[in-house]
Amino acid sequence: MRRRKKIDLYIVIFLFIVAAGYFIYSNISADSKGYTGYAEALKIYKTNDYEHAFVAFGKIPHNSNLKHAALFRQARCATALDKKALAVKKYKKVVHSNSKTAIVPISHYNMAVLLYELKDRSAKKHFRQIIKKYPSSDYAIASNYYLGMIEVQNPPKRAKKIKKSQEKALLYFKEYIQKAPDGRFSVNSINEITKLDVNLTNYDNLLIAKSYYLNGEYEKAKDFLNKTTISESWTDFAKNEYKLGNKQKANEYAEQGFKNFLNTAEPKDVYDVIDGYISSFATRKEGIQKLLSINLKSTGADYVAYLNCNEVVDQGVKEACFRTLYEKYPNGQFSADSLYNIFLSKYLQKKYYDAQRLGILHTKKFPNAKSAPAVNYYMGRIAYKLKHYENANNYYKQVMHNFPDSYYAFRASNNLYKDDGFLPFLELMGKPVVFPYKKSLDNNLVVHLAILKDYDLVEELCKKDKFIQSWIAYEKGDYTVSAVMARNALEELPSKPSFDDLRWRLAYPLHYYDIVDKAKGDNNPIVLQAILKEESHFNPKAKSLAGATGLMQLMPLTYSEVAKKYGISKPADSIPANIAVGSLYYSGLKKSLLGRDLYAISAYNGGIGSVTGWFTKINYNDTDEFVEQIPYPETKNYVKKVLRTYWVYGNIY
Repeated sequence: MRRRKKIDLYIVIFLFIVAAGYFIYSNISADSKGYTGYAEALKIYKTNDYEHAFVAFGKIPHNSNLKHAALFRQARCATALDKKALAVKKYKKVVHSNSKTAIVPISHYNMAVLLYELKDRSAKKHFRQIIKKYPSSDYAIASNYYLGMIEVQNPPKRAKKIKKSQEKALLYFKEYIQKAPDGRFSVNSINEITKLDVNLTNYDNLLIAKSYYLNGEYEKAKDFLNKTTISESWTDFAKNEYKLGNKQKANEYAEQGFKNFLNTAEPKDVYDVIDGYISSFATRKEGIQKLLSINLKSTGADYVAYLNCNEVVDQGVKEACFRTLYEKYPNGQFSADSLYNIFLSKYLQKKYYDAQRLGILHTKKFPNAKSAPAVNYYMGRIAYKLKHYENANNYYKQVMHNFPDSYYAFRASNNLYKDDGFLPFLELMGKPVVFPYKKSLDNNLVVHLAILKDYDLVEELCKKDKFIQSWIAYEKGDYTVSAVMARNALEELPSKPSFDDLRWRLAYPLHYYDIVDKAKGDNNPIVLQAILKEESHFNPKAKSLAGATGLMQLMPLTYSEVAKKYGISKPADSIPANIAVGSLYYSGLKKSLLGRDLYAISAYNGGIGSVTGWFTKINYNDTDEFVEQIPYPETKNYVKKVLRTYWVYGNIY
């Protein structure tokens, strides 16, 4: 009996193994067929042959990871063929599935829109469900617009309920405008509001005016602003007039607001008006001085004082200015930068103990401020000068760990590893730009679609992921948009990933590096690549207001002189020629400036005459003291950006 039970157990185990094997095989087979089938169907879809594409997507196995994407594509095909009811059926299968991927909310929304277009009464129910299930999504915001349209298109038959229906429609349209003032349906929402028989409050009129402003409809914005009061919306009056080019009228509104209504406005709006006011004068200094004479009492006063301090040239006066600003607004928006400027001034004066006290205060009070990398780095420099070498090295390591992609991480590395060569990286090893994530939260659906090059669907599913949007722009050949978008997304991260993270390659791709490497001559090619990136962000057709052109942003006279000298006959818009002339020009600058890359980078932006003049005008003993005292803010920032980009390229590649 025991033997029989044992044999039965073996049979059960054997059957289980066979079943498990079959299950695994069938899933692998389904995925394999799904990949191949989806790729073929997508090819047909892209030719606009929607009938055959519909059939092809329908052949994707039910247990394939791509089944829901195939159903979504079938719905799109049916919509293109004007078979809306069929499209609804396909979307419904996705909505009622157990999938947790981003394809469900977009399918639900698309289904609701089609039901609305079919005048199906259930559309209202679905739009409400979308708002309830996905309250923070774009689909929920747009659902408000459609709910408003349903109210105005289906008025009640009883006169008593008409007023209530119109008020409900107003609330829906206002909700949409509040959350998406420059959205796709914002102007339509305003048009519908104006048709309603309802009284608009000052708030309503201001909401509409702001929406028109953001949509570039400044005259229409003006009409609705005139229905509000100046005390509530003086910043909007001023900003709108600046956009209309009416500087005198805008300044009148601005001055009226500065003197009487400062406390009624948001700080950001006040700062925007201040910027507009300053730009209306012949020089920035003149505009700032005028604002100082107005003597702002609250919001904006710290901003004007901050702008004024940055205009000061004399180092002693500058320090005093920032000290006054910091003491008056110790917790204001500009207090971290003010304290940093006082700290740096003390460092440059070699008052190291005073600087150290200020640095400790800054690191405790503003650990994540934009000035934090610089303060931590110079705390390391101070410790080294005071012969506290271990403490100095700890500060350098903190900078490299907490702010790895900063200019000061580059300088910390130079000091930590005693790299007297200044530029530790000499060449790069190419790595391709690829999809920025190895895995995704959507059961890897997005990764699968990315591999299959279904860019349009990936873009729809990941509208809020800037790295994926950057990757799609890259795949479509829009390298400038891609790099800038990824760079901005990295800036927004609370902490930076390691340099082997795939997202870095999107922000710092190696476009044109093969040409740069061939044209480098005696230059470091990574420096040239960094200059190219910061000058044009990989746009070969870039042209500055001053007339500089191409990837290396060369002035026409400079280009013609260098090209003629070296026998280059191709025009400045030729990519290889522009890079070659840029390299030769840079090489000439370096030879004329003691062979130092630091000075050549400075001269590439500020001019060789300026740099040679700084040698005598600036009192400096090392690289740091020279850079921090460059008189041109634009050139100082340019040097830091180029060297930062050089450093990041070296770490990635």
